[in-house]
Amino acid sequence: MFHHRKSINLRKAFLMITFGILLPVDALVQDPNSLKLLENDVKKALNCSFITTDGVPDNEAYQVLDFILRDSRTFTFNLPYLRKIVIANTLKGSYTENLGCFTGITLPNTRDEQFLDYSLRHEIGHVIDHEQNARESKEWNAARKHVETKSISTYAGTNDQELFAEMVAYRTAREYGKSLTPFPGDIEKMIDRFLRNPSPSRR
Repeated sequence: MFHHRKSINLRKAFLMITFGILLPVDALVQDPNSLKLLENDVKKALNCSFITTDGVPDNEAYQVLDFILRDSRTFTFNLPYLRKIVIANTLKGSYTENLGCFTGITLPNTRDEQFLDYSLRHEIGHVIDHEQNARESKEWNAARKHVETKSISTYAGTNDQELFAEMVAYRTAREYGKSLTPFPGDIEKMIDRFLRNPSPSRR
């Protein structure tokens, strides 16, 4: 569904001008406060309470969080409440729930922005599913029988939990309606209903 592209080396990208001097990303995170400020911005943007970097070096965590913040500005849906975001040295994202009151996502420490974008949207899809009991709804049960998983991704055929998350990632992708064929009307309407619901209050 999503094609990987050549990673961009953000360490060599110059993002800030101070006193007429261009500073690289690595220089920004020499001051611990710069990473903290960025974490606070990401928490506000993603309706999140906590961010941890799980042993990821500060300069690499800064690059991931900087992309997440920029990516969040393209979101056109209501974000669910995320208690925790973890940036980790892992190959893919993951989702955690605990006793119905803890929701968190883990995102890979990667320079591949397209894969990071997909991972973020996919894991948010799991949180939406959990918070709204989406797969227990009449709308889901009515539309599910008409969904062709292969038209979304191979991974969508794993189970219905992964299917819903893949549908959210697909529907919210910037390529949707362009290089990605839109869902049939009834399926799109079903997904949009969950994307537009107001986020629950922070617990």
